Amino acid sequence: MGKKDNKYSNATTSLTEGGVFGLGRPIDFSDGITRIALICTILTSVAATVWKTMGGADTEAAVYFGINTAAAFFFSWLIAQELDPDRKLGGIIGGGLSIVAVLTLGEGNVLVLLWLLFILRLLNRTSGSRHKLGDNVLLIVIAYWLGKDGYWLYPVLTGTAYIIESQIKGGYYRSLYLGGLAFAVTAMADTTAKAHSLSMIYIYLMAICFILFLPEIRMASITEAKGDKDGKRIIPQRLQVAQGVFLMIGFAVPWVHGDSQAAALTPAWMAGIGVGVYLLVDAIQKALFAKNNL
Repeated sequence: MGKKDNKYSNATTSLTEGGVFGLGRPIDFSDGITRIALICTILTSVAATVWKTMGGADTEAAVYFGINTAAAFFFSWLIAQELDPDRKLGGIIGGGLSIVAVLTLGEGNVLVLLWLLFILRLLNRTSGSRHKLGDNVLLIVIAYWLGKDGYWLYPVLTGTAYIIESQIKGGYYRSLYLGGLAFAVTAMADTTAKAHSLSMIYIYLMAICFILFLPEIRMASITEAKGDKDGKRIIPQRLQVAQGVFLMIGFAVPWVHGDSQAAALTPAWMAGIGVGVYLLVDAIQKALFAKNNL
C-alpha cells in the first residue's frame, strides 16, 4: 500500500511537520501548579541531601541520594500529567508519595521512568505532535540499554507500544516499522533465564494503584486537555490506550523482572495512585456540592 493510499496519510499538518523531537513538552512557568512542582523538586533535593548527610553519609552519596529523590518526585509528577492531563494536582500527590517510597523502599531508576514517560506521550500525544526521529532514537536506545542489562521485556514492550500506536485513531503507519526495529533489539538483549522474586509490598502497591487508577480510564472519555503544539483536544481513545498500557507495563515488568524493576517503577505507581486519589476526592466534593444544592 503506497503512502498516498495509506489510511493514516490524512494526518494533520502539525503531526507531519519536520523536526527532530515531537514528544517533548514545554514547562509552563506561568502555571501555578507547575511552579509548585518545580519548587517541591528543588526542596526535595536539598532536604534529602541534608537528611542523608545527617545520617553519616559522605557528601557524594548524600548528593546522589538527594538528586535521585528529587528525580523520583519530578518524574512521578510528569507521568501523572500524562495519565490525567485534566487534573494536575494529582501529580503533586503522586510526587509526595514517591518521596515516601524512596525513603522506605529505595531509589527508583530514572532511565526507566524516562522511557515510560515517552511511551505514554507516544500513545496519548499530549505534546500535540507525533513521535519524530529523536524520540524514536531515545526510546529504542533506552530499550536496548535496559535489555542489555538483562531486562529484555523493555524492548518487547517498546515494540508493542509502537504497533499499538500504529493501529489506534490517528496512528502513524511507520510505527509498524519502528515496532519491528524495537523487537529486533530484543535479539541483542540478555535473555538468560534468571530467577526473580517479587516482594509482597510491591504486589500490594500494584493492587492499590490498579484499584484507584481504574476510574481514570472511564473519565478519559470526556477529557478536555489539549495538545501543547497544535492546541487541539487530544483524542480520548488515545489517552485511554496510554492509560491501559501504563497498567500493563506496571504489572508485566515487575512480574517478569522482580524487585529491582518493581522499585524502578514505584514512582510511576505513585503517580497512578496520586491521580486516582485526586479524582476520587474531586468526585466526592462534586457529589456533596450537588447534594447541598438540591
